[in-house]
Amino acid sequence: MPSSDKPTRKLAAIMFTDIAGYTEQMSKDEDKAFALIKKKRELLLPLVEKYEGKLIKEIGDGTLTSYFKADNAIDCASTFQSKTDTDLNVRAGIHTGEVIVDKEDVFGDVVNVASRLESIAVPGSIFVSKETIDKLEISDKVNLISLGMQSLKGVGRLIEVYAIKDESIVVPNPDDYTENKIDVHSDDEVPSIAIIPFKNKGAEEDVFYAYGISADLITDCSSAGLIRVSGLSDIEKLDYTNLDNTELSQKLFVRYISQGMLWKMGDMFQLSIELYDTKDKKVVWSDRWQEKWDNLPTIKMKLSDGLLKALDTFSKSEKTVETTNTEAYELYLKAKYMFSNSRDMDNVRGLLKKAIALDNNLIIAKNLLGLSYRVMNNSSKAEKIFSSNLIEAENTGNLLCMGMALGNLGAISEKKGEYRKALDYFTRALESHKKDDDKNGIAKAYCSIGFIIWKRFNKREKGIEYLNNSLKIFEELGDKNLSAMTMSYFATIYNDMGDLDKALVYNKRGLELSKIIGDKYSILNLSRVRAYYYDKIGAFNKALDSALCVIEMTEKFVDKIATCKDYLYVSLIYFNKKEYQIAQKYLSKSLVIQDEIKYDKLKLETTTYLFLIYKHFEKAYNAIEIYNLIKVTEEIDYKTYFAIYQLLNDKSYLETAYKQLQEEINGIEDEFKTKFLSYPIPSAIVEEWERVQ
Repeated sequence: MPSSDKPTRKLAAIMFTDIAGYTEQMSKDEDKAFALIKKKRELLLPLVEKYEGKLIKEIGDGTLTSYFKADNAIDCASTFQSKTDTDLNVRAGIHTGEVIVDKEDVFGDVVNVASRLESIAVPGSIFVSKETIDKLEISDKVNLISLGMQSLKGVGRLIEVYAIKDESIVVPNPDDYTENKIDVHSDDEVPSIAIIPFKNKGAEEDVFYAYGISADLITDCSSAGLIRVSGLSDIEKLDYTNLDNTELSQKLFVRYISQGMLWKMGDMFQLSIELYDTKDKKVVWSDRWQEKWDNLPTIKMKLSDGLLKALDTFSKSEKTVETTNTEAYELYLKAKYMFSNSRDMDNVRGLLKKAIALDNNLIIAKNLLGLSYRVMNNSSKAEKIFSSNLIEAENTGNLLCMGMALGNLGAISEKKGEYRKALDYFTRALESHKKDDDKNGIAKAYCSIGFIIWKRFNKREKGIEYLNNSLKIFEELGDKNLSAMTMSYFATIYNDMGDLDKALVYNKRGLELSKIIGDKYSILNLSRVRAYYYDKIGAFNKALDSALCVIEMTEKFVDKIATCKDYLYVSLIYFNKKEYQIAQKYLSKSLVIQDEIKYDKLKLETTTYLFLIYKHFEKAYNAIEIYNLIKVTEEIDYKTYFAIYQLLNDKSYLETAYKQLQEEINGIEDEFKTKFLSYPIPSAIVEEWERVQ
């Protein structure tokens, strides 16, 4: 049991009331003003008790009361307003959510919102939030009139506001509430948004506040159902500080752009937010407000709540503030910034451990701590932390952190070769994301399950089924990056099955998407694979077109291993085209780099084909070098064994090539085996094997 003097969190309906025009009345006639307060108290306090509420405090003409049930708060307010007369002119506002209870007082954003609802109400009316309506046990007994999504200026909040509609209660005119009404996303298209990291307008050492809050804001919004949120890594690839909203929209393929500012001044934060719709070319929501340093943990939740409401997207699970300990949250934000920008893991862990010591329930800090070990390949330490986090997340019902822990445990298990265990974790992650209606998480879990079923358990059809589920969601979300990645998986599966036609179709689709989004590394890898597929089926000219594009791209990157591989590969295509002199040029270039970086894995293959060209031109070569390279090369495929046979005329290498080929054929679906054997290299091996028997 928590001690009585320790702040706790409770779900409550908070009601604010005040007397409209009381200050003016006080200046005119103090006795009459005091009489109004007395009259209000005599009417209200018995009703608060009747409806199981609690008077928290009176502030001049205002009252703050709390209720365990939203129904009781509305019943109390409705009965009270029905008993008042025109002289009293009381306004009431009710909001529901988790409050901080400290001794006999309540604090938090719920209290502030209830106060703001009361302040915009008309005398004799009751304004309530949608959060309150959603908590009603008997909602059909309450008549309501909608005032729309209102921007409560100066507090950074969007609240869908309703007024109680009853004969004995004043009902406002909705037309009087259009100035701060927000036009929420209403198109059929899935909302897409880029949340640009907030600008730090304060001291340079305070940059971690803006960065950490923005990063967590992206995570929260990404898991909130049918919405696509640009990843922080995609945003950071751009020079986003020098791009306007339209340019950002075009480069990130999103409709909405959110930008903001955070300025720490002493023990206060000054914040601003702007949400821009690039399709309708208008600002949807903007606000500027201040927060006390003590409210730091609530800032991100307010922002995510507002953005999601404006985009008409709602998280299935109710989000709560991660901690009431501001110092612990500040340490976590510092660690998050350092993790992303310096990778000084010792200091990252030091900050996180201090944060956890201050608040042992700060599970987001524990997840980051686990990740700090995972990225440094300390799997045992990471696994221990995520296992503990999983238990904690399950006990508290934190579906987001549950999914994070399960996903990380799955990845750790897969890397350790514990594939059954990994599959179990990914399957449980899928169920967790489904409960949370986290579309992005669901799609990624489907993808992880499909990949491991295909790659580790060789169940291709089942793998395709899961990847199809993943691709459908990525396409629904309009996520071109992850759609392209999934299509590359499809291409590889169909290649494994022996269906090169389908492999090329999916490769092409993935390549087209990668070109649209301008992902150079994805373009490079998919082009490389495309060249391989075409070369495999004997479409050498098409293979060469892709391979030369790869060479052009590879030479721009400082990756000598990739460069020497690509030189080798393009040389083999020229070799198959019988353009031996050009093939020799690229083989020599590859060998120069291999010798330079002491990369020996390709030495046997490269040297074998180079000597085959020498043999073709009747030039001398050293066969002993090939024998020596065979002894030290760990993996040799059937194509290289066949090339060695052609060079040395040693039947044992042909036999090995033939046996390896048969093993590969055994892994191919029956309907594609004949077609596979018609491809140039397999056909040549079989034909030669049969000839020498």
